[in-house]
Amino acid sequence: MKGLLRTRKRIGIPVRILLVVFTLSLVLPQASFGQKNSPDIPKVSNVVAIQGATVVVSPGNTIEDATVVFRNGVIEAVGKRATVPYDAEILDGKGLTVYAGFIDAMSQIGVPAPDNNAPQQNVADRSNPTFDQAGITPQLDVRSVLMPSDSSVYAFRKLGFTTAHVVPQGRMLPGTSAIILLSGDDADAMVLRGDQSMFFQFAGARGVYPGTPMGVMAKFRRLYIESDRRIRLNEMYRQNPAGMSRPPSDVVHEAFFPVITQNRPVFVFTQNALEVHRALTLKSELKFNMVLTGLSNGFDTIEKVKASGVPVALTLGVPAKPEWAAKVKADSLEQILASFNDDTRTATFKDIEAEKRNLEAKQLISRKQYLALPSQFAAASVPFSFTSFGVKADDVASNLREYTAAGLSKVQALAALTTTPAGLLGLSASMGSVEVGKMANLVVSSGDVFEESSFVQFVFVNGQKFEYERPKSKEESASNGSKGQ
Repeated sequence: MKGLLRTRKRIGIPVRILLVVFTLSLVLPQASFGQKNSPDIPKVSNVVAIQGATVVVSPGNTIEDATVVFRNGVIEAVGKRATVPYDAEILDGKGLTVYAGFIDAMSQIGVPAPDNNAPQQNVADRSNPTFDQAGITPQLDVRSVLMPSDSSVYAFRKLGFTTAHVVPQGRMLPGTSAIILLSGDDADAMVLRGDQSMFFQFAGARGVYPGTPMGVMAKFRRLYIESDRRIRLNEMYRQNPAGMSRPPSDVVHEAFFPVITQNRPVFVFTQNALEVHRALTLKSELKFNMVLTGLSNGFDTIEKVKASGVPVALTLGVPAKPEWAAKVKADSLEQILASFNDDTRTATFKDIEAEKRNLEAKQLISRKQYLALPSQFAAASVPFSFTSFGVKADDVASNLREYTAAGLSKVQALAALTTTPAGLLGLSASMGSVEVGKMANLVVSSGDVFEESSFVQFVFVNGQKFEYERPKSKEESASNGSKGQ
């Protein structure tokens, strides 16, 4: 220090100024060398307290004017008298509602669509193609294709989804699934659990066997039976290999091993009642654990599904409202429905208008059936989750509102997004409700999340905060557009 002062005296810098600068450099190093929002500066605290909010602890269990505190991604206090730590980042929860983060029971969030323009491979024998050519790749792990930068991750997280059970893209047997969190810079950071399930759908191969639903069923049976035989041969060889040839190894059949031993369920996507019956037939024959998903028009399958005891994940997709109906007022639509007559026939050209109105009424009745499906499952006491498989993120919120308008209670809808999928996927100990010890996966809405007037303001994924602005109304968007012209 004395040497430093002597040196500075020679170049004319007063000792008093040097002492002040030296002291400040020790006390305020970050103020001198870092920006306020620089990523190089560590967070002051990993504790967050949402204070004075309406907290929906679980479906049907709400606490008004409550506080939620979480530290390092884990909830440590919930309630009216929750103590706020001195080092917490405090969010004013007045007028806000806190829910557990939504869980997608089966989706393709973060899984990019395949290149459909890629040239097709030549097939020597269309009746006996390779597994790849037939769309049979159960050994494929979805984690190998997961893309955190995919736009779907942002889109679904903005809706309140924090966790998803994701499956690969493909045809009959695309691969195995994983449970992911909707945050993270790479696939490893997103994955919560791998090898969750085998994914199966009645999507035949293009131009080769199996190309039909019956062919798909036959192929699934054959793969299952052959895999079961391979398990037995492997066990015999393990116990006493003397005199036996080594059983051959095959990744496709080996992917069935945990299914056969009931250590891995099969998630089956169905698009109609016939596929539901076919899936339940395969389960009855082969005795594997199964989860039915989709069931978009499974109105007549509810009793059979209930009797089977198979878990269900209903689609979040509904048929689009006809263009003509979108322009008609609600009371006029009800009038059209009331005038429906199943016996209306066109005898002369004068009856065309009456038949047109009847066809329009049929469209509305059919759509109402789809919208009533979740409430019908609820009325039959069949627990169900929701799946976004094949559904655009832009449609999810409005479809949920239509489900609740068609008879599904908000408590039942919330259960299908939180507690039920948590139980289905074995996640109840860590998520699905806002409770002490659970992961800080939270949705903070400006009000009732199922109301059109509300919007998701914050989403926390494992404690990481994502903040969203209130969407602009149509009037505001139109006004901004006119100003830009």
